[in-house]
Amino acid sequence: MELSHKPNADEALQRLAAFWAGDLLDRPPVLASCAREGAPAVARWPQQLDGFDGDFAGAAEVMDAAAGATYYAAEAFPNFAPCWGPDQFAAFLGAEIVTSPDSGGTTWVHPFVEDWSQALPLRWDEDNFAWRQMLDFCAFLKTKAAGRALLCTLDTHSNVDGLGAIRGYGRLCMDMLDQPEVIDRAVTEVREFFAPVYDAIAEAAGMFEVGYTTSWLGVVGAGRTAAVQCDFAALMSPPMFDRWVMPCLEDETEFVDHSIYHLDGPEALCHVPSLLSLPELHGIQWVPGAARDATGREMFTWVELLQQFQAAGKSVYAYGPIEALKTLHQELRPELVIYSVNGGPSRAEIDEFLQWLCDHS
Repeated sequence: MELSHKPNADEALQRLAAFWAGDLLDRPPVLASCAREGAPAVARWPQQLDGFDGDFAGAAEVMDAAAGATYYAAEAFPNFAPCWGPDQFAAFLGAEIVTSPDSGGTTWVHPFVEDWSQALPLRWDEDNFAWRQMLDFCAFLKTKAAGRALLCTLDTHSNVDGLGAIRGYGRLCMDMLDQPEVIDRAVTEVREFFAPVYDAIAEAAGMFEVGYTTSWLGVVGAGRTAAVQCDFAALMSPPMFDRWVMPCLEDETEFVDHSIYHLDGPEALCHVPSLLSLPELHGIQWVPGAARDATGREMFTWVELLQQFQAAGKSVYAYGPIEALKTLHQELRPELVIYSVNGGPSRAEIDEFLQWLCDHS
């Protein structure tokens, strides 16, 4: 693969292919970046909702300028990430997507399901504004990213997250208690949309032509790659999770070639046994929660949990500053981990970490 913003792409892809296969070359893959020496200053960095206002050219210019000003070390790849906010999947299902000048650069949707008997079957309107806008944006970015960067798949918040957004999370909680058979039907219907959404976006963005995909997690893989999740799971008991979320995750992980689950917060830890039973799930990204540790500096305090993932044959997506990752690395199987470096390291610090990993893997 030839990318002007990533001259060592082929070497990185070899190490990532080994990671997805559960093998190790010389060290685990590392996602790390820093400012590119001698690059011009960037006026502003890409933000969620770039292009939402219809200014596709301006959004692409911002993304390309940021990619050109960045040194993508090791297995990090430049990417353009189209995103209409965390509830864009719900918007595709018909929820009104809104934003405001003081929204902090995000969107939200107004729940529209007042009565499931009237809302089902769920409808996919291909003339939906948010959907058409996203397809057009991806098609535009395809030409701008060609030979320069990869396009990210969408952060969909599909399955039960999508149902919560169109119904309202509090009301969905009550529905699960009061009318579980109706939620059975809603889940059966919403799980049908993940694959066509993925493929339509990938087609518009030219991902199948490139042959590799990536997600907001930044891990590149051949074929279809995805970050899968259900943040609503933090509000669910294990029986509820197994009844309604697991069938969706089984579909999603079977559909894609490579997947990593975004496990968010201690409230969701009760679902780990179920997640580890997913045969097609490759790995898990554990996020302790922003209130507990947004930086990843304390990731090593969860080493027994991460070892539990690896004991079940799942890879670990671990993030944090270099010194924290060095501590963690000594407790983990190197063939079942990928590291994402934060904390703003220099190129010299990244290079030293890569050599350290080679010496200690």
